[in-house]
Amino acid sequence: MLKSFFHTGFVVKDIEASIKFYSEVLGMRIAGRTERDGEFVEQVLAFPGAHIKGGFVDMGEGHQLELIQYLSPASGENHLHRNDLGASHLAFFVDDLDKFYEDTSKKGITYNNPPASMHDDKGNLSRKAAYAQDPDGNWLEFVEVF
Repeated sequence: MLKSFFHTGFVVKDIEASIKFYSEVLGMRIAGRTERDGEFVEQVLAFPGAHIKGGFVDMGEGHQLELIQYLSPASGENHLHRNDLGASHLAFFVDDLDKFYEDTSKKGITYNNPPASMHDDKGNLSRKAAYAQDPDGNWLEFVEVF
């Protein structure tokens, strides 16, 4: 029986660049770093000779984002589009999406479009959302709810 969520994981090309992005651009807390090789990681990942570096970032609310750089075997290129099977995204709530969009765009985040507005059946603004990618192409969604 499932108990709760533990973490979400993204494969990254450069662990240091990714930790910098999530901590400095998005303002997340660095919760830990790891480096693993040996029998345990080989069995879990099913790669003989597996060697990974990792980092955890979070916002102090329990759920963590694990960033994993494969040293061995090395990762291939990311060719997943948002609509491809196996593609995923991680969504965050934000207080003021327009300001967040403006601030993070200046810090180098590239969005696929400016924030989109959704209205309820009475015509009231109910949500704004925007999609972007981290430096490795992992999809991120930012949502403001009214």
